[in-house]
Amino acid sequence: MQNLRTLRRSRALTFLDLAALTGISARQIAEIEYGLRRLSSNERDSLALVLGLAPAGFTGAHRRPLAQTVAPAPFVDRRALQTLMAAALAATIATGSVIGGAPKLRLPVQQAPAALEHATPRPSADAVGATGALGNLTFAPAADQATALVKLTQSILELRAALPKLAISPSLLVGPTPPEGVAPPPLLVIERAPAFVLSEAGPLGCPVKPTAGQVVLTQGYGVGSHAPAETWGAIDLAVDGDGDGYADSAATWYTPVVATHDGHATVNLDSWPAGNHVWVNEPGGIWRSGYAHLAVVLVASGQFVRSGEQIGLIGSTGQSSGPHLHYHVWRSDLNLDPTELVGC
Repeated sequence: MQNLRTLRRSRALTFLDLAALTGISARQIAEIEYGLRRLSSNERDSLALVLGLAPAGFTGAHRRPLAQTVAPAPFVDRRALQTLMAAALAATIATGSVIGGAPKLRLPVQQAPAALEHATPRPSADAVGATGALGNLTFAPAADQATALVKLTQSILELRAALPKLAISPSLLVGPTPPEGVAPPPLLVIERAPAFVLSEAGPLGCPVKPTAGQVVLTQGYGVGSHAPAETWGAIDLAVDGDGDGYADSAATWYTPVVATHDGHATVNLDSWPAGNHVWVNEPGGIWRSGYAHLAVVLVASGQFVRSGEQIGLIGSTGQSSGPHLHYHVWRSDLNLDPTELVGC
């Protein structure tokens, strides 16, 4: 009987490819292949469907579980681990995001503070503290490490505080069909402006890109159809085209929707209650964002998209009272409130 590793390689699939096709994280697939965890029945069914096999037609691990073969773990100097973690976290925050290529710094808002406009993708001396160069690592005192971590946390809070606040529409949208004469615009080329960053707090950036007007919030996180928050938590975004503070149906229809972070797309068409829905799954397997009720989907499952790239047009598919974007953010299995992250 063939194992998962052999089957995956015979089909020229990477961990990320198989994760995008099955919805199982790349890390979990790797753990299954190396015998660190057992296949659940749902995981077996998903993998069998993608691999074109019966659920009982393959095994998970290609070797005995590592727990049966490895020696007891040796003593680890935790000072070194703590120092490396502090330095790695500092480098990640300073570079914004390390996904799909060389480190890149992407500022979270178009009207960024002057201190951020000239930032460079290098760990700051304050953040790294007394650890020195990673190639010639020395141990920093515990107090210095704690100070560095506090400064890193503060930098995240400053990025979030710099984001514009969402306007809240006084009423919800009405009307499930496009107004007469409103047609989808041609596909827009949206430049990757310095408006997106995947931080420790989540993906910072606005998923709605209107050509005119402002983005407004029509329903908040964890209320109305978004309750309970741990399952349905999201925010609904629309467009106020004339500046009166109310979401406009005509201005909202077919507004471009963009990914707020890099990742592989998973597309579900005509689903319920989300209608045409797109997931963007961050390659590290930690973050994913969802975009629901789209009128038009412009990406395919498995496609890799970059932050700021257009993935669809706002619509009213699925269970929807009118055109809007239902936007939700997850960290692993935790549903987060994206209100302070979008910065529209």
